[in-house]
Amino acid sequence: MPLGGSKVEYEILYNNLKPNRCMSKTSCNVKLYKMRLVSTAPLIFMGPAYSDEWTAPCKAILDDYNQKVVLEFKYPKDSDKTYERHYDRPAYNGYAELKVGHFSTAGDYARVIINITSKNFEPYVVLENYKPAFNRASILADMVTRAFNWVLRGKMLCVKLEPWEPAEGEKIYWMKDCHETLVAAEKASEDDAMQNFGFEQLKKQSEQTTSVINLRKTDDFRKYIRYKDKELVVRLIREAVKNLKGAKDIARVIRFLQDQKVITRPTFLAFISEFKELEGKISVSRFNYYTYIVNKPFDNDPQYDGLFETFESLITA
Repeated sequence: MPLGGSKVEYEILYNNLKPNRCMSKTSCNVKLYKMRLVSTAPLIFMGPAYSDEWTAPCKAILDDYNQKVVLEFKYPKDSDKTYERHYDRPAYNGYAELKVGHFSTAGDYARVIINITSKNFEPYVVLENYKPAFNRASILADMVTRAFNWVLRGKMLCVKLEPWEPAEGEKIYWMKDCHETLVAAEKASEDDAMQNFGFEQLKKQSEQTTSVINLRKTDDFRKYIRYKDKELVVRLIREAVKNLKGAKDIARVIRFLQDQKVITRPTFLAFISEFKELEGKISVSRFNYYTYIVNKPFDNDPQYDGLFETFESLITA
């Protein structure tokens, strides 16, 4: 990690917030880090094994926000020196904005943004305005790393932060990306709340009265299958996902069948209720992102195209 962070000027695109607004510039102490998730399981060959299973760190963010498991930000060389942290807004599954510092004086804190669910970039961390609370960005980056790894202990996973420096002439629109991620997270949270609540309220007008009917969302995965032989669809899905470990690989199967009109988009609860063996391998946020029809995570994806052969009997029937 770099020993310090220089004052970097970023061009930030604001027109996603207010249309027809031109590009502006801001100047502040900012350091970007790519967030890696590394397996600590024993390997036959030397070298780290990078993982795409982000369920655990996503859960750590939510648990910290809900005060179930605390992310402790301790000074690297003094474990008794702990910093406070306050969330700027509600945390979501894989996205958080918080301030870390002693808060003894105005500005005695740094802003930390954790974005695991970005659809434009790999998971990353932003350290913004880390001075004067931290004279070096590397100190705060180390604290963020240690906080996550303390929570991930025993899961055979650890977090590593790697400096993310823009290439010559490159602009990293991280603020725009964070805004888009936040909007998507808020929408997913609303959808999850309705699914977890168990029903949607629909108004039905009559000549004399207006009644509100509660329609329970079904947790039966088979109710989302359009194909006549529902058992065959379930069996083929189970065979296709049985050896998969990554969230994206698992969701790819469901999204493919959605796109081919074999199934309609199931709730996460219905999916996990049917395929209990996949619980813990894919999170709600990842499942919702990959199966949301507006998102295009599998464009130009050879593995996605290969599923045509796997499910040929369903598609051509």
